[in-house]
This record gives sequence, C-alpha cells and structure tokens, in this order.
Amino acid sequence: MSRFALVLGSHTFTDSRLDRLRSPAHDVGELSRVLADPEIGQFAIISADNPTAQELRSNAEEFFGGRERDDVLLLYYTGHGIREGDELLLAGSDTDLDDLAGTALSATVLKNLLGTCRARRIVLILDCCYSGAFAHRMVPMGEQRVHVQEFFGGRGLTLITASTAREYAFEAGEVTEADPMPSVFTGELIRGLDSGAADLDGDGEITLDELYQFLFDAVQLAQPGQQTPCRWVYGARGRMVIALRRPGPRPRVTASSAPDPVRLPAVRRQAVAMVPAAAAGVAALWGAWRYELVSLGFAGGCLLAAALAGMAACLLGETVLEADGLRIRGWHNTLVPWPSILAIECRTTLFGTTVAAHRADTAVTRRVVLPAPKRLRPFHPVGFDDDVETLRQWTLRRGSPAPVHYGRTLLPLRNAIAVTLIALTLLTGIDHPWNRGNDIASVPRACRTLDKKAANSLVGGGTATLDNLAVTVPRDPPAETMSQQESHCNWTYVKLFVSVGEVALQYTRYQTDADTSGPRQASQGVRKALAGEQRKHSRVTRPWQLANGGGFTAEARDRSAITVVAARDNIVVTLTFTSQQLSMPDHAQLLAIETRALHAVKPA
Repeated sequence: MSRFALVLGSHTFTDSRLDRLRSPAHDVGELSRVLADPEIGQFAIISADNPTAQELRSNAEEFFGGRERDDVLLLYYTGHGIREGDELLLAGSDTDLDDLAGTALSATVLKNLLGTCRARRIVLILDCCYSGAFAHRMVPMGEQRVHVQEFFGGRGLTLITASTAREYAFEAGEVTEADPMPSVFTGELIRGLDSGAADLDGDGEITLDELYQFLFDAVQLAQPGQQTPCRWVYGARGRMVIALRRPGPRPRVTASSAPDPVRLPAVRRQAVAMVPAAAAGVAALWGAWRYELVSLGFAGGCLLAAALAGMAACLLGETVLEADGLRIRGWHNTLVPWPSILAIECRTTLFGTTVAAHRADTAVTRRVVLPAPKRLRPFHPVGFDDDVETLRQWTLRRGSPAPVHYGRTLLPLRNAIAVTLIALTLLTGIDHPWNRGNDIASVPRACRTLDKKAANSLVGGGTATLDNLAVTVPRDPPAETMSQQESHCNWTYVKLFVSVGEVALQYTRYQTDADTSGPRQASQGVRKALAGEQRKHSRVTRPWQLANGGGFTAEARDRSAITVVAARDNIVVTLTFTSQQLSMPDHAQLLAIETRALHAVKPA
C-alpha cells in the first residue's frame, strides 16, 4: 500500500475579473510539508503552485493513473471555484471567464478520472472560494448553492469542502471582493495534523472522521455562523487513518456539544389510508385462490405487502435526527450517516407523498423511505413542510447539506408497470384463462379408449410373443362401470387360470359447487393423488406432455404397479398397470394411452 497526495493552489490570475487570493501560496507549501512528514502524513507529495488549467488537468491525469487498488490518494485544491450551469470548474492561473471550457478544470473531467482510478480510498479536499460570473450562462450564487457532491461519485471517495457559503456576491452586475482573508479552513487543517490536535481519541492515529470533526468544530469556533466545513461519503466504509500524531502530549481541543435528538413521529391515523389498498390486496388473493390465477395472486400480494408496510411505518415508525445521522425506527433500526445523504426527496406514491433519503454509502439501497414526515391521502398534516425543512436544516448544521427535491416522480408508475408486466407474463405463461376448463357434463366411456388392443400393448412391454399372448390372456369382456360422474374399465390378465395383472382406466368427473369450480376440483384431485403417491415413496416423474395440467407418473418401489394421472377440464384420467409377475410396460406407451384418454374428453 502506498500513499500519494496531489496539492494544488491557484492564487494569481491573468483574468482581472478573478481576484487575487492571498492564502493559497502559503497553504500549498505548509500542507505539503505536513503531509510529507514521515511522523505525520507519510505521503509522497506532488505539488503545483499557481498552475495553469492545462497543468491542473495533466497533474490530475498523472496522479490518478496507474494506481493500485490498496493505494491511498489525497487531492487538495485551493483557489477559485466557478459554476457555469450545472458544471463546477476549478480555476487555473490562466482561466478566462469567457472561455471556461478550455481554460479551467471541469468537475466532469475530474469525476471521470476518479471513476477510472483503481484506488478505492480517495480523499478529495476543496478549499474553494466561489466567484461570480458575467455571462448569462453563469448561475448567480445568490440564487443557487453549489452542491459539489452532485458532481462526484464512485466507491471509496470522501469529499470535504471548506464551506457551503460563497465568498463573493453580485453587486450591480460587478464582481466585488467581500472581505477576503487567509483560509481559516486550511489553516485549521494544517494545525490539526501538525500538532496532533485532530487525534480526538488520543490513540496516536488521526482518522478521516476525527479530522473532519476537528475541522468542523475549529472553523465553527473561529467563524461562528459564517463558515461550515462539509463532508460527503461515497461508498467509503470502515476506519481510514489519514495521518499519525507525533509522540508527545496531545493539545487540548474544545469540542462542540452534540445537539439533542429531534424526533419526527409518524402520524398513526394515516394508517387508515392504507386500509382500502390492503382490502383490495386481500380480495385479489381470494380471487386468485378461488379461480387459480397466479397472476392475480402476484398482483394482490404486491398490493397487500405495500399496504401492510405502509401501515407498519405509520403505526411503528419514527424518524430521529441525531448528531451522527438519520435514525429510522420501525421493524428494525437503521442509522444513515449525514455525510452519506445526497438529497432529500419528496416523492409522490400510490398513497400520497413520502420523504426518502438518497444515500451514497451503499450500492444496494440507494433510497431509504422515512417513516416521517409523510402526507397520505386524504390527510394533510399541517407540519409536513416544516418537518421537511427541519430535516434539511439538520443536514446543513451537521456539515452535509442536502437539497430537497420536490415534485412528482415516475417511481409509482414504474412500479405499477413492473408489477403489471410480471402479472401479464404469469397470465400468459401459467394461468391461460382463455383455456380455462369447461364444465363437462358427462364422462367418456373408458373401455372405448382402453380397448383390447391398447391393453394388450402394455402387457409384457407390448411385445406380441407366443409366450405372453398364448399363455397370458385377458378376460374378455373387461369389467366396466359407467355413470354420469365416473367411467371405469378394468382388464384382468390370467395365466393358467390365475390372475397375473390388471390394466385399468378411470374417468372421474368433478362438478362445480357453490365454493369451487369443477376444473379446480379436478386439479386438486390430481394434487391429492400426487401427495398420496409421494407418501408411499413412489418414484414420481412429471412428463412434459402432462406437466401443464399437473399430471404425473408414479411407479411403486417394488415395481409392482405404475400409475398415470392427469386432468382435462373437470375430468381426471387415471391409468393403472398392476402386476407382480409381468414386466413393467414402457412409459412412452402409458403416456400415449393417457394422452389419447385426455383427448377423448370433449365438451358436449
């Protein structure tokens, strides 16, 4: 593992509209010294004082290229930060406000370099004073804050900025300097590392969390209410040591007191808004059970699950704003650290408006829906907007300001489309409602399907030899029973007047009653027969010709019997071969007779 740092500072500019900065020249030298100290930072330093825009780009490209996965990289920039439209640009000494695309380092270029870098522990520190602009393309700082976290992403990246405030303001179309002063942020950064004051727990190591907490408290103490160092985390996990503390006593540090937690309880009466959806889900599940529609069951299950989750959030949930992050209480407790929250989203859903935290510290769950605040139809809580503003203010005060995004989203529509597509797939692939069974009024005659020729084809594997036909013969006529509900044909084979085997075919008709349709009762009959064979530990197979209707073949363990069961409409067809002395017939011949028996089932 190697440690590399790139320290960049811009202070004198050829464009007269960019004011000269006093602190970067001093800050670059001092920070490079501290980071390179073998007792503190142990970084290999690359520094550039007042580089041009091209030098900024080439230094960044060389710095992020050719790194190993375990390397620790730190990039520091101090100078002017400029925003043009949605783009953040870092100024070089030759930056021209009329040609920012060609004379400044854009955040897009920097983001691409970060994305292609193999290192997974990267720290980006920006001490930028945001300057105004003259062309209509520039976004006035008084109208919109620069959210630098919007521009950077990637796993293992920690972004620290000096402030959320702007150092310059518009005045009558001119850019005027507003009390420039040496960088308080970088001064405290150097002091915390050089003196060891940032080692808050006194273990001799300065972690990234300790360094930021020290900067936050020190800058707030130096300029209360004027400057708030900020931090965002993108996938970085675990404890990262950024420097060591020199041996010796640790300086005393005045730490800010943690604020008292603020609780945003869910409005429990809003659970009533979920009742219609839950009732609709239950009705869909009942209909799926009643009519055997997997697609309807899936849609109803999704609706019921969403409704129950919403009810649980209203009844059990609570959002707690703590010093370390956003705690979500409900079925289980989840803490979302403030630096990992990129935005607060007020989203329109099926039930109303919910608030979600868009997080960047995990690749699995990017958005976490909060139990509160929440505004569900038909309720309109008076304090909803106030709670959202409280949440935004907490992200600002804890150094990780997150914007609030209002408006309708396509998420409910996307979810509905996804559920609908899956349900349609199940409908066409499994349910086949257009092929749902007819309620056939009578059963076919079993002995017409299982005639003597068909029965003989099963005896002895279907081979017509002198031994098995001259000696083993069927009793003719077969035993036959016939009614509107059932048809049975049984051929008994004898050898020297002794019964040696039987071949039987049976049609069983199920009639629709008040609760269950005939076709469904037939399917249940096949499943019961299957369960019975499995209890007897028969060898069960599901031939493709019969599988769509739940059909199966079952062969006894002692190979004394084999049964084929399948259903069509409301008729169950059962073909059985039983013998202790004759060889088992070929399965293909059994399936051929079963298939012919199924085809004999026709609506009246």
